[in-house]
Amino acid sequence: MFPKNGSKFPQLRFAGFADAWEQRKAAEIFKSISDKNHPELSVLSASQKLGMIHRDDIGIDIKYDKKSIAGYKRVEPGQFVIHLRSFQGGFAYANVEGITSPAYTVLDFVDKNENDPLFWRIVLTSTDFIKRLETVTYGIRDGRSISFADFSTLKFNVPTFEEQRTIGKFFKKIDLTITLHQRKLEKLQELKKGYLQKMFC
Repeated sequence: MFPKNGSKFPQLRFAGFADAWEQRKAAEIFKSISDKNHPELSVLSASQKLGMIHRDDIGIDIKYDKKSIAGYKRVEPGQFVIHLRSFQGGFAYANVEGITSPAYTVLDFVDKNENDPLFWRIVLTSTDFIKRLETVTYGIRDGRSISFADFSTLKFNVPTFEEQRTIGKFFKKIDLTITLHQRKLEKLQELKKGYLQKMFC
């Protein structure tokens, strides 16, 4: 579904799309933003797996200086955050609004009409992308922070907005199906546990 080995055409494709994917630098697609002074918003934490989540939802009491919140950066849904866990990939997608550490880099699209956030969520959290980061970031295995300058030099093969949106919706549907089955599995495990306790008490 994504072009490989220098090709501009993916091997697997949805019907109705035939154009070559355009190669573009990250700096042409993303920009770094720093919108501060929003102390009324809740603090977010970055997670490679879950994306940006409300710190209160983590279940861990993380201490921070409330006086410094004015310097925290605002994050809006559809944006990305480059956080400090670069050995995990370092890019977290935001589904919620809030503020995050000033040490993090908040990314938004240069042109939102040309880029679908769900498509880029797949790209920026993929195993292939994490491997590519090693070519521009030394010490990534040691958890070194990824700078926007490092990231901006990377090149991406980019489809049209319509194809991006189609791919993004497809993978979102798969993610929702996985979540649904995980919840069913958890319920079955609890049911089994209950039966075992009653049967062998």
